[in-house]
Amino acid sequence: MNILREKQRALGWMPCKGGGSSTSSSEISYPDEIKPLLSNVANLSTDLYNKQWQGYGSPRYADLNDTQQQALQGIADRATGGSQLWGQAQGSLQQMMGDQQNPYLDQQVANAQKSLVDSYNLTTKPQLESAMVGSGSFGNSGLQQMQQQSQNQLQQNLGNVATQMYGDAFNTNQANRLQALGMAQGFANQDYTDLNQLLGAGNTYQDQAQNNADFAYDQWQQQQDDPYRKLQAMTGVMSGTAGSTTTTKQSGGK
Repeated sequence: MNILREKQRALGWMPCKGGGSSTSSSEISYPDEIKPLLSNVANLSTDLYNKQWQGYGSPRYADLNDTQQQALQGIADRATGGSQLWGQAQGSLQQMMGDQQNPYLDQQVANAQKSLVDSYNLTTKPQLESAMVGSGSFGNSGLQQMQQQSQNQLQQNLGNVATQMYGDAFNTNQANRLQALGMAQGFANQDYTDLNQLLGAGNTYQDQAQNNADFAYDQWQQQQDDPYRKLQAMTGVMSGTAGSTTTTKQSGGK
């Protein structure tokens, strides 16, 4: 019998003392000042449910701007067509890198050798001839040997002058080649340096345009979320003030 009573109590009704039964029901109740929100919540929920999907109409990303396109086109043109500035400088650079002869070098060597010969003729040779005359014999073997050695020394000095001057000119020419190679690389890269600077400026413009696009999208998204925030606020107030009312009804009995 006790088990039966527990089942009846769980179903919400109990037998009356006089043989009848009773039923109870519960319902959520709200304060009077909250009840107007029920209509608002219902209407807003219905509007949101019936609302058609709405895409964002403005651009979400910043496309390449004119400055970037100009820079990229310039880089492509430079890579495929070469540099106009390099074309103008190429002739002079090739001359510096070539094996052309110094038009003044031969004359400089000749002048240096002539200076040695003149010095010999004006100093060494007269001294030797004077010594031979003073000896009373032009056949003096010792003086002849000295004269021969002096002439040999002159020839060696003439050769040394030519070797040193031509060698210095060669080394200078090699140094000019290396310098010209560095200049050529500088000329070739300068166009890319300028275009990369231009591209950097275009990137700055694009970053700012993207910031503007992100801000506009954020404002639009907040506008889309505004009804949901209002609905959440209203339902939060309602759930915090809701109460429960239990009603019991009896039937039957004697």
